[in-house]
Amino acid sequence: LYNTADSLIVGNFLGSEALAAVSSSGNLIFLMVGLVNGISMGAGVVIARYFGAKDYDRMQKTIHTLLAFGLVAGALTVIGMTLSPVMLRLMDTPETVLPNSISYFRTYFTGSLAFVLYNICMGILQAVGDSRHPLQYLIISSIVNIALDLLFVGVFHMGVGSAAAATALSQLVSMS
Repeated sequence: LYNTADSLIVGNFLGSEALAAVSSSGNLIFLMVGLVNGISMGAGVVIARYFGAKDYDRMQKTIHTLLAFGLVAGALTVIGMTLSPVMLRLMDTPETVLPNSISYFRTYFTGSLAFVLYNICMGILQAVGDSRHPLQYLIISSIVNIALDLLFVGVFHMGVGSAAAATALSQLVSMS
C-alpha cells in the first residue's frame, strides 16, 4: 500500500518520469518486504509454539533473538544506500529516471530499521494471538503515509525522495 500510494501521488503531482522512478524500485522493495515478513512469520511460529506451551522463558529468548536480528538487519540502511545505484542499474532502470530512483530508494532505506522492527513486532503480536493491534497500526500508518505524501509532494513539492520519507516516517509511527 505504501508504494502504491507513493506511485499514485507522485504520478499525479510530479509526472511520468517521477512515477517511473518510484515504480522502478517497487520490485526491490517488495523483495525486501517479503524477506522480512517471511523471517517474522517463521519466528512467529516458534513464538506461538512456546506461548501455547506456556514456555515463557524460551519464548522470551526467541523474541530477544528476533529483535537482535532486526537491529542487525538495520545494517540494510547502509548497504541499501550504498548499493542503490548498482541495484537499480542491474534492473536496467532508464538513465533518465535513475537520479530520482536513487533518491527514492536511498530515502526509503533510511527508514529500513523502522520497517524491519515494525514487521517483527507485528509478527510477535500475531504469534501471541493479537491480530487486532497490528491491523490498527497498519491502518494508522497507511493514513499517515498518504497524508505525508500529499503534504510533502503535493503541497511542498519536495520531490520523489519525499514520498519515500513519508513512507519511512509513517512506518516509524506504526512501530512506536
